Amino acid sequence: MTPTTSAESLAVRQCFEDAGVWGWLHAVDLHDEDRQIGLHADEQVALASVFKLPLLAAYARMVDAGELDPASTVTLEPSRRTPGSTGFAAMADPVTVSWRDLARSMIAVSDNAAADELLDAVGLHRVSALLDDLGLHQTRITGGSRDLFDAVLRESGRPTLAEAIAWLRDTGTMDQIPVLDPADPVSSVGTCQDLTRLLAAIWADRAASPGQCAYMRTVLAQQIWTQRLAAAFPFDDVVVAGKTGTFVALRHEVGVVEYPNGEAYAVAVFTRSPRNRLILPAADAAIARAAKIAVAGLR
Repeated sequence: MTPTTSAESLAVRQCFEDAGVWGWLHAVDLHDEDRQIGLHADEQVALASVFKLPLLAAYARMVDAGELDPASTVTLEPSRRTPGSTGFAAMADPVTVSWRDLARSMIAVSDNAAADELLDAVGLHRVSALLDDLGLHQTRITGGSRDLFDAVLRESGRPTLAEAIAWLRDTGTMDQIPVLDPADPVSSVGTCQDLTRLLAAIWADRAASPGQCAYMRTVLAQQIWTQRLAAAFPFDDVVVAGKTGTFVALRHEVGVVEYPNGEAYAVAVFTRSPRNRLILPAADAAIARAAKIAVAGLR
C-alpha cells in the first residue's frame, strides 16, 4: 500500500482536519490491486448502514445456492417493521415485495425495514461465512438496524427512539453506546480496506456468481445519495456505485468510481465527528474531497 506519508494521504488527512472530523480511507485501482492509497485503512470503525453491503453479498450467495427465490415475495407488516425515514420503513401500510427488490430498497435508499427483513432471512451465519471466505477478517456483523436502535434505547433509558436519539445528540456521547464502540464485541465493525476488498470481489465476479454480482453492481449504482462520493465526480459519463452509512456522529460511504475508458477504483471513506449531529455538511464534503484526492492520485 502507498504509505500514509504520501502526498495524497497527507492531503486526505488535511481534508478531515479541516472538517473537524476523524477520518479513515482506502482506495484501490481495480485493474491493479497493488496500486492503493490508505489512511488508517486497517483500523476498525463502527459501520452504521455500511453493514448492508456484506448483507447484500450474503443474500446474493443465498440466491446462487438456490436457498431463496429472488422473485418470490414477502409482506412487511407495519407493526414489525424497523423504523426509518426512507423506503418501506417510512410507509404506513403493509407492503408486499420481491426479495430482490427488498434488497434493492435496502441499498438504493438505505431502507432499514428492508435490511432487517433481509437479515432475518439470510441470517448472521451466512454473512459471517461470506466475510470469512473472502478473507475480510477485520469486519464483523453482529446485527441490523433493529439491534442498533434497541441498544441506543437501552443505554439511553428513554422510552422512544426519537427521544433516545435526541439524548444522544444533545447530552450523550458515542462512547456511551457500546454497539458503536469498535472495541466492543457487540459492535458491527469493519475497515476501509476490508470494504474495498469486498467491492473488488463484487466487481470481479468473485463475491457471488457473475449474474448476482451484476445485480449487485446495478443496485449499488442506483443509490440516490449524491452528497458524498458522487459529489466528487459530477460527470454524466462517470458512474459512482456505493453505499452510505450514517448514524449521529458517523458518516461513511464505500463505492466504486467507473470512468468511460474502463478505469475503476474502489473507495471507502469513514468519518466520525466529535459532535453528535444529524446534519453535518462539512463531513459530507470531506468525504467527497478525500475520495477525489485518492482517486486522482491513483489515476
